[in-house]
Amino acid sequence: MPTTHVLNSGSTNHRSQKHNDGHLHDNNKVNGKIEEAGVRVNKAFRQTHSRREADALVASGRVHVNGTKPEPGTRLQPGDVVTLDGKRVAWERLEPTSKKRQTKETAASSKAASTPADVRQSMKKFVYIAYHKPKGVTCTTDQKDATNLLAALQRAGVEKKSKNQRLFPVGRLDKLSTGLLVVTSDGRVPNAVLAPDAKYQKQYVVKPHERVTDEHLRELRSGVIITTTAQRKGAKPLTAKTMPCQVDRRGDDLCFTLEEGRNRQIRRMLEALGYRTLALHRPSFAGLKLHGRTAAPGGWALLEGDELDVVAKWLK
Repeated sequence: MPTTHVLNSGSTNHRSQKHNDGHLHDNNKVNGKIEEAGVRVNKAFRQTHSRREADALVASGRVHVNGTKPEPGTRLQPGDVVTLDGKRVAWERLEPTSKKRQTKETAASSKAASTPADVRQSMKKFVYIAYHKPKGVTCTTDQKDATNLLAALQRAGVEKKSKNQRLFPVGRLDKLSTGLLVVTSDGRVPNAVLAPDAKYQKQYVVKPHERVTDEHLRELRSGVIITTTAQRKGAKPLTAKTMPCQVDRRGDDLCFTLEEGRNRQIRRMLEALGYRTLALHRPSFAGLKLHGRTAAPGGWALLEGDELDVVAKWLK
């Protein structure tokens, strides 16, 4: 019989506690009954919304857990980051059940660490992976999508190093794009590195359908008016000029270095000036680069050494 994915997206059927491997995962027995680990995502809003209202928030797409949209049955674990309309929700403080289940180790890791050594210590229980996303993989954890990220990671063998933890991407690359994608089980990372005031640099090498003129190159550097929509239901389109950025030539290709990260930003910038994007590749992200085992599409590696120091700086 096939086994279930160990790269848990949070959308599995939580009423069925026994996995196909015959083992019970992340559950406790209370008064002779199986108790599911974590708390349902709707309970993150227990002090401000009714259960029905909280369910509606989740269904509308306004709620994110660790940067991705949860399913109604998703259960939160200590350390998960919950946001509503982009604003962080202090659900662990509001939800006493979560506090009861936290171990001292988990509670310590979810607090802001005061020194680099504290940060590195708090990172030991999590997994941090560099993945070279190939073309055709969608940055979603929804297993209803056949091209979802978790399925691609499973095919690549990441599950052997995932410590049976729920993994999710930090940021996104669209389905047609390739390059470095950070995957982790640490819910603190997405907000730390993607917050608007974080200003970490991401580099992209882009192939337009024809050579960009010098005049258009200057426009790309100074900013182009584009319309983008945040990836959540009900979000209103934003029409605004992009922030100034570094754009250099690489033959007929262009190399963009961005600090902001609007949805499909580079493709829309080029489209606004009459260019089609034939290929888009991200070789570096917030201080990390593709190399060695991650040099080829589909390659992956656990972050280690200096790379973990980069992650620690994100979390400081």
